[in-house]
Amino acid sequence: MKYLGKIVTAVISVIAAASIALNVYLLFSQSKSYLESPEQIYIMESGILKNSLEFAEGENIKFQYVFDNGEYSQLMSDYNISEIAGEGTEFEKVLNLMNEFAPRLHHESNYDNHIEMNAISLLEYSLDNKNQGINCRNKAQILNEMCLALGIYSRKVWIMPNSGYDNDCHVVNEVWDSSLNKWVMLDITNNQYWVDENGTPLSVIEIRQRGALQEFCTPVVPGEDTADLDALKEKHISEFLYIMKNMVYMQYLDVYTVGEDSTVYILVPENMNTDYEHIVSESACLSSPY
Repeated sequence: MKYLGKIVTAVISVIAAASIALNVYLLFSQSKSYLESPEQIYIMESGILKNSLEFAEGENIKFQYVFDNGEYSQLMSDYNISEIAGEGTEFEKVLNLMNEFAPRLHHESNYDNHIEMNAISLLEYSLDNKNQGINCRNKAQILNEMCLALGIYSRKVWIMPNSGYDNDCHVVNEVWDSSLNKWVMLDITNNQYWVDENGTPLSVIEIRQRGALQEFCTPVVPGEDTADLDALKEKHISEFLYIMKNMVYMQYLDVYTVGEDSTVYILVPENMNTDYEHIVSESACLSSPY
């Protein structure tokens, strides 16, 4: 009889737990949010960008790109940078580098930046090691030094969110492609670049403007079929919304080389607090680096 009692008690417990679970499910399944779909999230994000579309006035400085750092030769030889980059335009070469190294660098959002901020140290620590991930800032540093070692104008760009309560930003690269005569954004963390409806690669500011005006753009992973760009946008909608969230303002370094220079310039919307030490103008960020 005592075993029967235990069985009955167990059955009652299971029924009770199932009933509680069902009630919780019904409660939350009937609750509604005003953000019901990716489209509604994009409406919110594009509205924020449109309200911040114009930039504040700032210094029209020229960033420095260092091509003769002594560490580049070791980076080139140890990691076969020239061979991996191959032939082609600046953008095509960097695309090859990004596509090679992005899958081999494990991502760790909470990485504490304890490794010295240079490509050689970071690659020694993290390449092909899933137990030692790094964040977007460090991945962008690796790609940036590879580009500079090849003589390609490249810079890290911090893309930043609107909310002062949001401590999650993102760091990407921009490279100057002489055939396109413009900057092009590459996101080594997501292994993606962005294009417009014609398949033309886009810069950070071009993506930002298109997002604000709800004009077409989409992330693309190297090697993907670009015949149906609408389908690609739907496929990558999560990354699309994440980048748009972080397109309110940008941060740049004034010198790009091995490691990070300490001077930061901010490209900030005119309707935001402009109490910053260094504000850079939009024209400085769009202009040719030559």
